Amino acid sequence: MPARDGARQAPRCDIRSLTGLRFVAATWVVLLHFEPYAGAYLDQLPLLRAIVSAGWTGVELFFVLSGFVLTLNYADRMGRRLRVRATLEFALNRFARVWPAWAAVTVLMGAWIWAVRAAGWSSDVVVPHPPVDVRSVLEQLTMTQMWGRQDLPGASFVLPGWSISAEWAAYLAFPLVVFVLFRLRRLPATVLLALSVAAMAPLFLIAVNEGRSDLDQHWGLRIACGFTAGALAALAVRRTRRTPRTDALAPVLTWVAVVLIVAGALWASWRQAGDWGHKYSGVVVVLFPLLVVGLSLTDRGPARWLSSDTCVYGGKISYALYLVHFVVLDVTITCLWQDESRGQTTAELALAVPALVVGSFVAAAALHHGVEEPARRLLLRRLGRRLVPAPAVQVPAPRIAAVRVPAPPATLLAPALLAPTRSATGRPRPASDRSRGVLRVSPGQGAGSAVLTDTVERPGPVRVRPSA
Repeated sequence: MPARDGARQAPRCDIRSLTGLRFVAATWVVLLHFEPYAGAYLDQLPLLRAIVSAGWTGVELFFVLSGFVLTLNYADRMGRRLRVRATLEFALNRFARVWPAWAAVTVLMGAWIWAVRAAGWSSDVVVPHPPVDVRSVLEQLTMTQMWGRQDLPGASFVLPGWSISAEWAAYLAFPLVVFVLFRLRRLPATVLLALSVAAMAPLFLIAVNEGRSDLDQHWGLRIACGFTAGALAALAVRRTRRTPRTDALAPVLTWVAVVLIVAGALWASWRQAGDWGHKYSGVVVVLFPLLVVGLSLTDRGPARWLSSDTCVYGGKISYALYLVHFVVLDVTITCLWQDESRGQTTAELALAVPALVVGSFVAAAALHHGVEEPARRLLLRRLGRRLVPAPAVQVPAPRIAAVRVPAPPATLLAPALLAPTRSATGRPRPASDRSRGVLRVSPGQGAGSAVLTDTVERPGPVRVRPSA
């Protein structure tokens, strides 16, 4: 039976295959950035090279996944009405999720750039970097370095950091976005899915008509299209009733999306022969909402492989991998190519590429377990108490069985017990209350610990605050 908000079923908020898809997206971006130095391998594999060259669209896939997962988790809590408390909780959770790893990488890379320049070396061998001054450092640490500018190179100490700034802008806008889109939740699932695909149409049309690369597109358009498409896809999943028919169609939809993404990458390589379709690869982004929806509705097909423990673990460290791999690449090339005569891909560097990729995964695991997760838990524990007070929750009082006790002689009853029972305000307590009893909670006691006064036979729930 449909839920009152229009959802056909309770959506799964923890979808293992989508966590595995994050691993694929991060690896796709990593391979793209190492592609210029791995010609010895990719020249012999034109099909693989065409797919790798489309790796910059993995960022759009991240944006779609973010909008999808956040809407699936927060639509009911934040979509019905705008609330300060829910907004604070969401902002705190997102800040604790993205900032610690980003701050660690930013500080380390900023120190490296400063040291290289102080030594008289060039720090811009791979890509340009901003100056290491107070203003720039503050912009990096507040994740606002892209706000008010368009060019991606030279904006961040770590090149992929532009998307972190874009994501942070999307997080701050999310309460308003989900409030508006939540009004569409009762539309049919097919209509919502069509709107999701349509949200990616601007990027698709730019790729088909103009062939712009990722560096030539405005970051604001990319995050707006991807995030909105993901949010609409989540609403479509909420409206989808799980039936034998949908269980059969979901794997087909997933396979169709995967095949068309590969076909789109091959078309882009043919359309721009010699450059491996880097500029036209954006045609595949229109398929990402279909891929995400298909994976969220099935455990078969590609979802089975993406749900494996290996892919799920890779998805958990995908954010750290996305940040740290370019640090490994940038530092290595900066050290090797200070001599301009060596500024070219050599056989030695090509042989070192696999080791650098493996090293990136090892560094990502260290960053995830050593910084990202511990700092996230610490921030939520410390800041959560100050910024977001604990909500009042309903804690049912325990039932106490009524025991028949022989009544004592009336002459033994104290006069005080024979007087009418009065409430805390001084008014006589109704007889129904005297017979039912009252459950009181003493100040300073945590949830589950209460002081019982009178006899409790059928108490109602009591509003208390959970203990710290």
